[in-house]
Amino acid sequence: MSAPRVGDALAHLAEAMDALTIESWTLPVGGVERRTPAIEATIAEDLMRVHCAIAPRDKPSIFSIMAEEVRRAVIEIEAARQALGAEPS
Repeated sequence: MSAPRVGDALAHLAEAMDALTIESWTLPVGGVERRTPAIEATIAEDLMRVHCAIAPRDKPSIFSIMAEEVRRAVIEIEAARQALGAEPS
């Protein structure tokens, strides 16, 4: 059995994070535009927009359930990356 390849694991985790996140920027009033951290800009945001457009906010839909699972996955991917020594996203 070969030794664990941290670099390979980090590359796969980076690809997984990229698949679940979107590029997002914020411009505070009177401020400077800044990129939203990847862990905060996930496809879960778009899923929740769809949910809010078609379902009551207080009742779950497949879109809100998927959004929560995406959020959980992103948090766990980021935790794994940091456990392997990567810088925070």
